[in-house]
Amino acid sequence: MGSTDLITYLNYMSTWETESEENIDGIISEQALFVNLGEFDSDTAVNAEFTTLYDLSCEVRDLTVAEDATQIAADGAAVAAIWSFGLGMAAFAALEAAEIIQQKVISSKSTDLNNKLTSADADISAQIKNSQVSDYVAKYKQNNNLIASKAPVGLDTRTCRGLLLQFLAEVQRNTTLNVGTFKQYAESARRLYNSDEINAVYDALDTLNLSQKTDADVKKFMDFLAGWNFPGKPEISMVQNACIAIMFYKLKIANDTIKAQAEAAGLPVEEVDATAFGAMDAVGKFIAVVAVVMSVADVVFEILDIENVVTQCDKMCDQLNGPIKQSYLDYFNGIKTSARAYKAAIQPDSGNSAGRDIQQMQSQIQQWGSITQFGIQISEITGTADNPDQKSGTATKTDHGFSGYNGSWEIGNWGDTLRFTN
Repeated sequence: MGSTDLITYLNYMSTWETESEENIDGIISEQALFVNLGEFDSDTAVNAEFTTLYDLSCEVRDLTVAEDATQIAADGAAVAAIWSFGLGMAAFAALEAAEIIQQKVISSKSTDLNNKLTSADADISAQIKNSQVSDYVAKYKQNNNLIASKAPVGLDTRTCRGLLLQFLAEVQRNTTLNVGTFKQYAESARRLYNSDEINAVYDALDTLNLSQKTDADVKKFMDFLAGWNFPGKPEISMVQNACIAIMFYKLKIANDTIKAQAEAAGLPVEEVDATAFGAMDAVGKFIAVVAVVMSVADVVFEILDIENVVTQCDKMCDQLNGPIKQSYLDYFNGIKTSARAYKAAIQPDSGNSAGRDIQQMQSQIQQWGSITQFGIQISEITGTADNPDQKSGTATKTDHGFSGYNGSWEIGNWGDTLRFTN
């Protein structure tokens, strides 16, 4: 039902309110790397890496006899390979993986292959002529355990990461994304999740889900959404955008229908932002891509389930040169495509300008009462930038309109660069 998606979203994001600044900054850094992946050729690097892996696996196969079986737990290279290559993208529970490692055997001749498997992800990324890719993969793997540790029972890592991408897009839609605004919106998720008012939204979503989803049904839901109230503008915006996203990707209601009925219900058209559609479409593509690379873990487990190490080595050759290589080809091409779509959704036509930055600052003051930069707090902004149409570089405001201060900042990044002067 539609309500389940909203409950899951609010529940998961509310757990981030008290997370450390360092960990939140790591999530924001991962998203920034993802957004800016750009164009790159990964097929050449993946094919080259897997040619080496295949050759090594064939060498192990040709040298291995039944007596070469050894416990994985006693082979440091094998343990490292399983954690990095087999489980690195999947963030499996440590106890589950440790139990598998204790029980299985592997060829004692596979040390070189396992050493290469341990560094395969990093080696592929390093061969791609785009440093963003290697930085992204490293940060992705670094954040896996954190993301999984905050998940409610039954929620897998790829879904959690998708919820985070949706949430980050929501923050960026309204203000500059940083640790402070991340926590503020996580607090909003917690307030909504624990409120009585949200139950009416759940009921309305379920009613829409069970309906024929005609224009009249959609209009009825939009009438409800336009009239739903909550003490806090960020919370209302969060619910509206989450519901619109659920209507699009879960209930399969056409974009044009959503927009038309929202307008007919008097819901401000700007609230039915393309970000909700585009970002969720991109997140859906991303989740599918992550599922592909996570399937490598299943293949590795299947190989380890083979007790005869000779047969096991033969299977490893086939799988490395077949489905595992294809998974990596699909993964790197998939993150490129989904990153491009996500960036287009959250940064449509860039739109950066000094005047727009001032509007964002004013919006944040309206929502939170003030903005604070490097120890200086202001609660009012009058006028606009010296050159509101300036689209790049350093913007200035020299009319003392920042509550008596002047200021300068990098256009499009005022949250990190705004400085006040007397």
